[in-house]
Amino acid sequence: MRTSIFALTFTSLLLLPAMTAEAQDKELIKYSAVEIGDLLANFKATYKNSKVPEEDAQNVLVGLKDAYLYLDSKGEDLTKEEEKLKGQIVKMVSKGLAARKRPRVNVECARALGTMGDEDAARPLQKWMEDTVLDAKSPNSDWVEYGFRSMAWVGSTKTKTLDFIRSYATGKHPDTNVAAQGLMAMSEWRDLPGKARKEWFNKVNQYLGGLYSLMRGTDQKKKGEAEAKYNAVKDNGLRTLTLLAGIDTPFADPDAATKWWNDGAKKKKWEDYVGPRFRKKAEKKAAEKPEDAKKPE
Repeated sequence: MRTSIFALTFTSLLLLPAMTAEAQDKELIKYSAVEIGDLLANFKATYKNSKVPEEDAQNVLVGLKDAYLYLDSKGEDLTKEEEKLKGQIVKMVSKGLAARKRPRVNVECARALGTMGDEDAARPLQKWMEDTVLDAKSPNSDWVEYGFRSMAWVGSTKTKTLDFIRSYATGKHPDTNVAAQGLMAMSEWRDLPGKARKEWFNKVNQYLGGLYSLMRGTDQKKKGEAEAKYNAVKDNGLRTLTLLAGIDTPFADPDAATKWWNDGAKKKKWEDYVGPRFRKKAEKKAAEKPEDAKKPE
């Protein structure tokens, strides 16, 4: 799944906002097992300790994140001990999500887990979003953005996670910012099976189409509410539809997306999707794969 590629055009990529590429462009620092062990011990001692400034835990967190990225860069050269250290880093940083009365530690842990992109972070990130971030009537906008984006960069393909993102991206929470950020996360998902990608496109288009229809209706109360919601989510929603479709020309509105869907996309088998942040690496990996040996005639 990680190496499959769905071709997105340069025009489509321009639709995305500038995104951090620290895991891809930053020169990695080498860490020994002893140094990583010290970082783990220091973070354990600081992340939930109310007597220690949150900045102390955040500083250690930067080292843990960089250590993970260094280990991850070793690929097949990773030793069993180093593989174990990777898991320990993810487990320790995930604990920081639940630290009580440590909001800066919480959100920085979420961001670090997204940058690391380890699949084991998917469950704790989702739990943090469900139990803490989205449980609020008016969620912290930064937490919503960082949480959803980190989930996207981890990119779990489990049905429960995909349904979770899709439900909040299509209006489960009364705060429209939640839907807007959920839609953005869908477009940035690490990779996605073709079947799920097709379903996401259809569900998002139905959500936008419903709001679009109500805002053009005759019921003045529903019209006003729908217009406010549509205007809040339309940019991210139409961008997500365009990227999932993999087309050059952005959809102008849900009607255009519906026409494209009915004109043939609905009946086709969709290819797997790779998010823009991960396309370069996926393409490089695919290019390094040896060609199938030709059978003798």
